[in-house]
Amino acid sequence: MASYLIMTPPGAAADDERARFIADGFSWAAFFFPALWLIAKRAWLLGISLAVLQIVFILLSEVPGCFTAALIMQLALSLLVSLEGPLFVARKLAAEDWTLRSIVPARNIETAEEIYFSNATATTHHQSATPLQSNDWSSSGRPESAAGLGFFESYGER
Repeated sequence: MASYLIMTPPGAAADDERARFIADGFSWAAFFFPALWLIAKRAWLLGISLAVLQIVFILLSEVPGCFTAALIMQLALSLLVSLEGPLFVARKLAAEDWTLRSIVPARNIETAEEIYFSNATATTHHQSATPLQSNDWSSSGRPESAAGLGFFESYGER
């Protein structure tokens, strides 16, 4: 089962239909075609750099005695891109002020979309509801006689 990172564009609501679902897991396409996969994901500079590096590995494999080393470096590079590529895409979107809304474990993207949008709708409905009573909190930042939600009190720690 894969985890899906759900990111929304800057200033968009949680239930925006432009939300991007990024599968956090191994990518076979990125393993077999790492440079093309990065270019397709709009990581131009990294994709072109990787293509040049792959060409260098191909040329290095022609040198006597370097075939095994070039093959191992190529496989390591492909494995790195296939494992970390989706997170690189998520970091790139975060740098462009996209918001990470949720991480949803699901079998496929359709299930992830169904889970996320049903939760996003419920959360939006819940936030629009009016509270039944006002919160009268003391200066310590917590209610006078609040029940704890866990076994231990946090006393302000994170």
